[in-house]
Amino acid sequence: MKRNQKRVSLFCAVGAVSLSTISAIQHIIFYKANKTEIPQAPPKRVYQYKNNFVAYQVYGSGRPLLLLHNTEIGASGAEWQNNIESLSRMYQVFVPDLPGFGDSQKPKITYTAYQYALFINDFIENVMQRSAFVVASSTAADFAVMAYALKHENIRKLVLISPTGLPKTTEKENNKKLFCHSILGNHFFVTADSKKANKIPSKKENYKRMLYQCPILGTQFFIQAASKKAIKKRLTQDFFFSKELVTKELVQNYYIMAHKGNENARFVFASADTQFLYADIQKVLKEMKIPLCVIWGKENHVNPPEQMEQIEQLKGDGSYILFENTRMLPHYENSTVFNETIHDFLQ
Repeated sequence: MKRNQKRVSLFCAVGAVSLSTISAIQHIIFYKANKTEIPQAPPKRVYQYKNNFVAYQVYGSGRPLLLLHNTEIGASGAEWQNNIESLSRMYQVFVPDLPGFGDSQKPKITYTAYQYALFINDFIENVMQRSAFVVASSTAADFAVMAYALKHENIRKLVLISPTGLPKTTEKENNKKLFCHSILGNHFFVTADSKKANKIPSKKENYKRMLYQCPILGTQFFIQAASKKAIKKRLTQDFFFSKELVTKELVQNYYIMAHKGNENARFVFASADTQFLYADIQKVLKEMKIPLCVIWGKENHVNPPEQMEQIEQLKGDGSYILFENTRMLPHYENSTVFNETIHDFLQ
């Protein structure tokens, strides 16, 4: 009996030391990343939103234009660095780091599309203080559509870059009513039968989310996904068609932005990787009354351009543009033509 007790005690001691060691290493990784500065990074303003701060920048003057970055690991307002100079000549350009991303605070919550839609409307009303043009990338495009669904009057024109909230459903399913469904006290937008799309969180994904949110183990999953090697692989394979754009500096910037907020950074990763950011945007697009422009990268294999055809069927009077030799970020890869396109659409 005593021998078994000693073995258990030894096992517990070894386990405690191992966990402490892993935790210490994780702290060091985040500490070093947060100590690294991005060269020539412009200062950001701060907006207090629901007891947390949101970092943002403002450029130029004129009619207000809101740019919303995607929700990939390491994403931030820096995604628009090739567009700001041109667009700010005609517009007052607002570029926030969405809650949970970049230099914004990263609270320990489960993030949902509904929460981001609320944030967009709040930002327009309290920071921009007038209705705005909105250009949004990838999953953030879905957030912008749902922000319009909540308050039509806040958005004057909308540009969507490869939105993701387009399940493959029948016309009958498209016509079903939109409603808000509650999971664990949070909300996200779905259609009445959108489980067929396999894009809303399943029980398995909910368990996965809780695992990712756990300290130490969840943090380790995040550290692996946010390593420089993993970031470079995603940028090279998924983000950019032109490989030469994936520079050492770009990888470093994504790495730093991913690790801002230390271990709390794992929470938005947990939500994004388990479909908690999903929003079915079909019904809203079909009934949308404002001018719409949809842009897609022709080589986008993560979210293929065939999806744009679904939107065109829903809203035939929109503008639909396919950018050749680009993937997820046509606004970054072919910024000159993109900026001209935005100027033409918004004028």
